Amino acid sequence: MGEQAAARKHGAGNRKDPRALVEARRRRAESMPARSAPQRAVKKLRAVPREEVTGRHAAGGLTRTGYGILGVSLIMFLFGMVMIFSASSGLALHTHGSSYYYLLRQAIWFVVGLAAMAALAYTDYHRVAEFSPVLVIIALAALAAVPFFGTEAFGSKRSISVGPIVVQPSEIAKMALLLFAVYIYSKREGKLDSWREMIMPVLVVTGIACLLIITEPDLGTMLVVAVSVFAVLYLAGASLRKLVFLALLGGGATVLFIFTSAYRKARFLAFLDPWSAPREGGFHIIQSMIALGSGHVSGLGLGMSRQKFFYLPNAHTDFIFSIIGEEAGLIGTLSVLALFAAFIYLGFRAARGAPDRLGRLMATGIICMLGVQALINMGAATGVLPITGITLPFFSYGGSSLVICMCLAGILINVSRQEGGAVSSRNGRKERESGDMRRRNRRPSPSPARAGRGVRIA
Repeated sequence: MGEQAAARKHGAGNRKDPRALVEARRRRAESMPARSAPQRAVKKLRAVPREEVTGRHAAGGLTRTGYGILGVSLIMFLFGMVMIFSASSGLALHTHGSSYYYLLRQAIWFVVGLAAMAALAYTDYHRVAEFSPVLVIIALAALAAVPFFGTEAFGSKRSISVGPIVVQPSEIAKMALLLFAVYIYSKREGKLDSWREMIMPVLVVTGIACLLIITEPDLGTMLVVAVSVFAVLYLAGASLRKLVFLALLGGGATVLFIFTSAYRKARFLAFLDPWSAPREGGFHIIQSMIALGSGHVSGLGLGMSRQKFFYLPNAHTDFIFSIIGEEAGLIGTLSVLALFAAFIYLGFRAARGAPDRLGRLMATGIICMLGVQALINMGAATGVLPITGITLPFFSYGGSSLVICMCLAGILINVSRQEGGAVSSRNGRKERESGDMRRRNRRPSPSPARAGRGVRIA
């Protein structure tokens, strides 16, 4: 409308004269004030792509996957606290004079673990991976100190006591070796067909750690460490033929270790037929089966377990799953399985949405480690696997185990937070491209009159 009015004023009365329209547009552009430098700067600030703001928001908060991991972890811990108190109250009263002894100690470790989980959830997992070599050195030094300064319990030395604090170095080694394997193998994409790239330095360090763990002895933790590193190596793209060879080599070494000790051999053979030695190697499995069978579908009720009263050894640690089955029945055990299934599913979601290879390997390695540990513990409690003496993640009593599990959950949360930033960035790039197109379309276009075909513009 303004251009047509100007054309009427300057175009000698001809509304359709294209030269008048072009001249009016030129004069209008010249009459507009020039933008100052501050105005141009403000315009640039207003033109910040929306994905940058969205990405910063995603990096500062949790995604749905992160909230899910946090929620499932806390539910498992709270469920475990209830069962720890129920399973340990009689032993705590008899040994320490208070039914709340193990409950209070576990609550203290939970505060430590919660702080560690929060710190790792807001620490970039790339920095965590870069710190893994230092963590491996600390873990190896602590494992080497166990034979000299460790506290003996049930015929083995697995922990170091510093006043009231009891630390199990093998738990630290599990996380350290997993992160170290992820950190090294994530950089060797397409190079793992070589024995040197596979072995140096991850498998060498893992072998040393496994030897130190198995001399405690702690066969269960050694298996968890070996299987976790093997899983990372497989996910990183190593040669399948070489992996089969390594699996056979490791399996042969494990069998040799079992059958070179009369005690370990008896435990293993008792797993095959526990009723052949009901008061020796098969005692734990039989009592665990009695506990699980007594619970039926709905259980005997919280606090009503009979096996925890000095029938089932280590009821609040290695056999917490059996007490859950006795007091909460089939419903309780299936609930535990559902919680672990949800945790693994959320871990896979975080891995799938990770922005790089390191994040994918780290998230997948973590859920493999915790999943394998849970599988071994529940398999031993149900008599499907040999008894190895490892805890059920998040549920069993044990400060070192709980803190490490919560640290791993924190790393998973951080990977999921990076996932949110990556998604926002991808969406933002699309919006920026479409915004660029819109800005191009807003540029001054040729006159509708199409001044051409012999029309000259002065």
